[in-house]
Amino acid sequence: MISSFFKKLLLSRKIEIEDGEFKVFDKNFFLGSLRSFVFLREEMKRKNSLDTLYKFGEEISKEIYDYVKKFGGRKEEIFRFWLNMTNLAGFGAIEIIEVKDKEHVAIINCNNSPLAEYYSKLGKKDKVDEILAGMIGGFFSRWFGKHVTCEEIACVAKGNRYCQFKVRG
Repeated sequence: MISSFFKKLLLSRKIEIEDGEFKVFDKNFFLGSLRSFVFLREEMKRKNSLDTLYKFGEEISKEIYDYVKKFGGRKEEIFRFWLNMTNLAGFGAIEIIEVKDKEHVAIINCNNSPLAEYYSKLGKKDKVDEILAGMIGGFFSRWFGKHVTCEEIACVAKGNRYCQFKVRG
């Protein structure tokens, strides 16, 4: 089933898929399989460089935030767009549990992380959503106007019901 956000992008011709390119609002994106991402993550884990995946996620969200803001998007519009792009990219269904602007704190759940579910089926008991944690941290760094970090505090791959992330400033 195609998401309503994806349908809107298609109908408004804001998505282009041709000549080997996948563009959303004139920004190039790429698609990859979950299995190939697991391979990349395992290689980075073996080399003790999972922090690079986190930084990669931060950059994704900062770029999305800055791009939408450039067109006059208000914080709420930027948030909706970021949330839709995160869902469209296949990271799972993101749910904001709590945001405390003054304290620079947020709690976010991901109810069906495909990556965590994949690792769970493999029997690996590890927190695995470094890119998503980085994306959440990058987004809220822009939202709060100061650098924050995001930590995955619960994960489906570790046997939890959902993945949960805590943002701190």
